[in-house]
Amino acid sequence: MLAEAAPIRLMIDKSIRRLSSINGSASSSRVINLVKLHQAYSNLEEYSENPLFFSSLLNRSIILKHRLRANELDLFEDHRSVVTKIILPMDRNDLRIGGQYVFLGQKGEDIALSYLTNDGSAEGARDRKTLSILDSLPSFDPFLVREHLRRQGLAPAACYFSISSADSKRMHGFIEDEIRTLAGLSLGGDVRVHASIAALASKLMSNETAAEMDPLRVAMKMDRESFVDGLFAWKGLLYYKWVLTDLNSQLPRVIEEISSVAPAVRTNGEVCRKIRIAQKRISMSVGSSLAKARIILNFYDRAFNGLTHRNKPLEFRDFLLEAPHLFIELGDTLGILSHVVSYWRYRFPRGASIQVGEAELAEILFEFEAGLTGGT
Repeated sequence: MLAEAAPIRLMIDKSIRRLSSINGSASSSRVINLVKLHQAYSNLEEYSENPLFFSSLLNRSIILKHRLRANELDLFEDHRSVVTKIILPMDRNDLRIGGQYVFLGQKGEDIALSYLTNDGSAEGARDRKTLSILDSLPSFDPFLVREHLRRQGLAPAACYFSISSADSKRMHGFIEDEIRTLAGLSLGGDVRVHASIAALASKLMSNETAAEMDPLRVAMKMDRESFVDGLFAWKGLLYYKWVLTDLNSQLPRVIEEISSVAPAVRTNGEVCRKIRIAQKRISMSVGSSLAKARIILNFYDRAFNGLTHRNKPLEFRDFLLEAPHLFIELGDTLGILSHVVSYWRYRFPRGASIQVGEAELAEILFEFEAGLTGGT
């Protein structure tokens, strides 16, 4: 598939988690599955006219955030634990066969990217720019990705920013509860109201909601394009509330472990002192990050309350149209918190004894601290 000189490693399906499982279970925040998006939307005009990548290889690849294994660290000049990985399936119709991959930022990546992009062309330059933006993000949640690209003058088709089917299924019940709670509804045994809330939740999670929700569009006095943008913002805010709820159930225990863990063997007093400082700063930064996210999402709660209790649909409209600028702050904040939880649990599973060396613990905590504080 690729020139032999390109630093692309052959990935055998049996050697890692099966590529084919990505189609059914991949989280939106970790994976951009362009294979599946091509299968679902390649017949749409907007997909062809406004691609995420001009390169057909890239636009039918799988891009994910990958935790480096010990045998992969020597591929990089710098120290990092999570990288962006581009996978090119051998057969896009049968991912069980496996694929070839390259890490962004690895030694010699330029040779591979020269093959994957049309070097020297405007399209190739834009593809490189898109890859650079994706590599800089803490996660691939579709709302964060769309807003970062938009701010850099890039506007791929809306179909590229769908929530994965796995996340969509997990969110559905949460959204029903949110609508019921924020609307202040006491349903009792009213089957019709239960059904209407379930229907609204399904429409919000659908990619084809605008036409079915036209009465709301009219009440908000919005044209169809603005209404589609507003629905995207609404879905985004609910997505972030769902992520925050999930984090709230895991973070307290993780932060308790991070704050109390000590190296199995202490040989360097200065390193141990810096570990203790990092532990305190991580705990404080997590608390302030959570508070910041809650403040932003409380703005949404008040705006939705205006729609449901104060008969102020235009206030809710104005909030939704202004909401996308919140996606970067929310997405960056929650993405970093999600990384702290997921990497800590990956390295130290719940219930297992935490045995860690001085150098490794310092490296993990310093990376968490840098992400949470912006490197300050």
